[in-house]
Amino acid sequence: MASSAIIVWLSPAVPGGGDVRSRTLVVAGVVLLGLYLVPFVVGPGGTTPEPVRFGETIQTGLSSETVRTAQANGHTIPKVQVFYAQSEFVVGYYGVQSFARSATRDGRARRFGPPVAIYVTAFTDAIPRVSPDGFVNASVGTRPAWVRADTAHYAVVPTATRTAIVPFTDTETARSFADRYDGRVRSWQTVRDRFDERRSDTRPEWPTRRGDRANDTVAAVSPLVDRPVSTVVGEDAPTIQAAVRQAPPNTTVHVPPGTYEERVRISKPLSLSGAGSASRLEGGGNGTVVTVAASDVAITDLHVSGVGTTRINLSDDDDRTRDWDSKVEQTYGRGDAAVAVVGGDRTLVRSVTVETPSNGLLYRNSSRAVVDDVTVRGDPEPNQGYMGVMAMGSPVVVEDSTFRGGLDGVYAHRADGIVVRNSTMAQSRFGVHLMFTSDALLAHNTARQTQTGLVVMTRPTRNALVGNDVRDSRHGIVTAGARSYVADNVLVDNGVGLTIGTRTTRYVSNVVARNDVGIRAENYVASNRVVGNDFLDNDRPAEATAGMARVWSTPRRGNYWDETVSVGSDGSMPPYAPLDPVDATLRAPGRLALSHSPIQVARRVLGQLVPGMRTRGIVDRHPEPEPLNTARLAQAGYTDAIQDDSHA
Repeated sequence: MASSAIIVWLSPAVPGGGDVRSRTLVVAGVVLLGLYLVPFVVGPGGTTPEPVRFGETIQTGLSSETVRTAQANGHTIPKVQVFYAQSEFVVGYYGVQSFARSATRDGRARRFGPPVAIYVTAFTDAIPRVSPDGFVNASVGTRPAWVRADTAHYAVVPTATRTAIVPFTDTETARSFADRYDGRVRSWQTVRDRFDERRSDTRPEWPTRRGDRANDTVAAVSPLVDRPVSTVVGEDAPTIQAAVRQAPPNTTVHVPPGTYEERVRISKPLSLSGAGSASRLEGGGNGTVVTVAASDVAITDLHVSGVGTTRINLSDDDDRTRDWDSKVEQTYGRGDAAVAVVGGDRTLVRSVTVETPSNGLLYRNSSRAVVDDVTVRGDPEPNQGYMGVMAMGSPVVVEDSTFRGGLDGVYAHRADGIVVRNSTMAQSRFGVHLMFTSDALLAHNTARQTQTGLVVMTRPTRNALVGNDVRDSRHGIVTAGARSYVADNVLVDNGVGLTIGTRTTRYVSNVVARNDVGIRAENYVASNRVVGNDFLDNDRPAEATAGMARVWSTPRRGNYWDETVSVGSDGSMPPYAPLDPVDATLRAPGRLALSHSPIQVARRVLGQLVPGMRTRGIVDRHPEPEPLNTARLAQAGYTDAIQDDSHA
């Protein structure tokens, strides 16, 4: 293989021909051109690489819940695998649309290099059928084959919920399939152009839109507290349960001050209202205290205790108990609750205080549910008890509430669209815990003394975590999944401030300060955008697992790192690599001079010119000279920060 030399000259700049100590040096870097070309010529003898087993790829694309549900229903998901020039990993995408969306994202070529080879799974006959939810039902024994993406033919067909894109090996088969569903056959380039995310990404608008929808839900259920009182416990009926049976639908049962030792079941639209903490409902430590099995029910102004610790019986639930996630439900959806909503929509729990060794509030497959101004005191022993709010398949709105102790403050399982806002979690395992949950909004919450303040697990999409404040925890925010939005958070005095386990997610305008580790990158595929953040006073600025080089900057913008230094008379900032042995320890004696040394400057230049010399961990090519998020810095305790967010 031929080689070539790249010579990088740094001009001497000797004012008046005098002192030459600091800037007089000619650096000649000889780099074999083969080091540059190797990533682009893959396979023996320079041949195109052959497809690998999909299980060997770094998988991304559809959410984990979508993939597992589709597979459990016998569906086949078309797949794509891509060999990138600057990646040692083969990236696998569930769904043709997933890759098409990623192909046009800003910075894709800069992070990955151009694709060396792209393969898709294509059908050889038109037998497969499209389900109403846009998945492919292939006949038994029919297995699609890996073919080059640009040689396949794509049937694009509409369904009730999404557009299905199904690859075929020849155009006639694709046309026959598409005609069956009033679809069309498209080329690879047309399919890619169809999903250009640069024209449609609205992530900064998600918090407002989802907040507005939550406001609509709150407004829809709030009138439940205005129903006329029909029955007063102790006057019209001897017990709460007797009053519930006696009261006409769409009225209120009033619970005067006192202690009521009973368990209650509500099976009709009704409001149950007490006199605040003086109205105490004590369940006797045996089972769920209040069970709601109807829609349009409100529980307000009560103190509930005496919750049991027995396992919830899911055997009489719907078919979901036999789904792929039934074991997860049995593991997490257990334990009695102070209030369990097991068969109704449009419910409201407001101004209720709960003391529980088990769950506080439990929701199963309930829509338009609101938890407002609720206090849950769980088991004070570490890792004991259950959840403050348990949402199973229920997009609950949780707001202005407090959760202390227990296992998790709010736990969501397949609860797409859940909103948790303006709430406080403390002394628990997780403040908020999302499992198989997409389209969530976690906004303006406070977490203290948790193992993890906010944690997103499995592989969800389109989650928004904005304006949260997490401190004094082992981990601040831990993320997973893809295509999400993490912005305006304050992560201070934690073990690890922010853990990135996502792909194609935006991390912007966060303040990460005074943590043992500021930010940890655990994603193998470098596809996130991390810009406009402030990292300062962390013992270690960053950590990273193995993976391709992560570029945390745009062509014009980067992050503020308190350990970066300016070079050059114009004050310009050099690229900053927080894992670099020099950049990571600039506070140590002598490191400042070393960072200005000609060797370091030359290495930075070569790193920008030659892929083979780029830092493999993290690099910010345009670090900011001043802090960016002054209002949030003031919130973090930096009192000299100006109350102005003009840079954010």
